[in-house]
Amino acid sequence: MSRVHTSFLTLTAASLAFLATACSDTTSPTSSLRAGSAALTIGPTPNAAGSVGTNFSSSASTQYCGGTAGLYTIPATTTFGGALTCSASFDLQGALAAYNPGWDQNLAGSSWIGPNATSNEYKTAPGTYVFQTSFNLDAGVTNVVLNDTLMSDNAVAVYLNGTLLEQQVIADCATGVNFNWNTTNKFVISASSATVPGGGFVVGTNYITVRLVDTPNGGNAGNAYACTKLPQPNGSHGFTKDGLVPTAPAHVYAGFTATTTLAQYAAAGCLNPTGLDFSGRVSWVVPVVTTWCSPGYWKNHPQSWPAGYLTLKYNSFSGVYARDPKTFVGYDFGKKDGLSDPTLFQVISDPSIYGGPATNNVADILSNKVFGTPIGKGVESCPLN
Repeated sequence: MSRVHTSFLTLTAASLAFLATACSDTTSPTSSLRAGSAALTIGPTPNAAGSVGTNFSSSASTQYCGGTAGLYTIPATTTFGGALTCSASFDLQGALAAYNPGWDQNLAGSSWIGPNATSNEYKTAPGTYVFQTSFNLDAGVTNVVLNDTLMSDNAVAVYLNGTLLEQQVIADCATGVNFNWNTTNKFVISASSATVPGGGFVVGTNYITVRLVDTPNGGNAGNAYACTKLPQPNGSHGFTKDGLVPTAPAHVYAGFTATTTLAQYAAAGCLNPTGLDFSGRVSWVVPVVTTWCSPGYWKNHPQSWPAGYLTLKYNSFSGVYARDPKTFVGYDFGKKDGLSDPTLFQVISDPSIYGGPATNNVADILSNKVFGTPIGKGVESCPLN
């Protein structure tokens, strides 16, 4: 956490200092995947000729996969390609209502999370904390795009299946202007199969892993991540920025008092807040399925029909068919002896009465159910022959 002062102030002075004085984490990117990349296009249905996808966001269901105190470096590759040994993260939204060290409102649909129930307070050892979420991709999808927006205290690195997508500069109080926990400075990354080395995405389960790095107060690479500043005197109620909640004694580690020196604070571990908030989406293009079996196949292979479809009525799909007749209610069969409410099987079994377009309609219904082929889009290519 980076809003710090060298001594405790009066309540009024501390409130003003909380609102007007700050130090920061820098957010310079280390790759070309930085913000400004393509927006996602959401398709209407899984079989549409467009993009579909899945949302993800930080919450108690995000997996927390452990931490290492005193570790502030970001490796280019990791063993995060698969699932780690993890447990649930801690949702900090309720805790922030009592004490917020300065973080902005969580992103829509997400929650601030941390490695422990009080990681919004000055009670967590600086170091690296690992979080993970996942999504699935089916075979055959194309144009996969990952967008992720993050806020953090202090900085993050994001991996896809073990490949580093991008990281922030790991430092506390580097410039005095940017805060990684502010929405105005949120960290946005985008990746696609074209930009990630080796394609990045895999068929099946994909893992997004975030390394949250919490540096000591005032620490950066230049000073070997030394602890150079005491905790800030006040926090806020929730996201009000009121600066009216004293940090000590309730929201700082046991034993810290107004007379604690910087040397004593550093010796005790320079404990400070750390948290993570993210919201993102993965989208992809699903190819249109055209697999289709002819009426002749379905007529001669009732064993291939989906369960229960042999007795379904033709008229029950009247709003679905691509061709007329879309219903046989009131249909004029002329001199033919047809039923006004036949089953699918009766229609496909007797094209001389019900007509070729109707039997093709039945083939559409069955191919849609078995293969997912859109109605009216099938091309003869029956894999069941």
